[in-house]
Amino acid sequence: MYLSSKAALNMYTINLAYELRDTHFKVNAVSPGYTSTDFTGKNGGSVEVAAKRVIKYALIGQDGPTGKFFCEETNPAGTGEIPW
Repeated sequence: MYLSSKAALNMYTINLAYELRDTHFKVNAVSPGYTSTDFTGKNGGSVEVAAKRVIKYALIGQDGPTGKFFCEETNPAGTGEIPW
């Protein structure tokens, strides 16, 4: 079930970015990374670090990317972009 829902989310991100291409909106998928919550049994990184990752892309500028997937946890040295 996870793989099909992930594929659907990826496709929705790309389709929505395409639909909004002539607007000021940017549509990207962002992974906050493995985060210490009740769900993970308090394993993982801090909630503050996860929130900073999401906020960074929520506030992306007009010249920023759209229709992309970012995960700085698994691609920290690069741009954070993960190929679909």
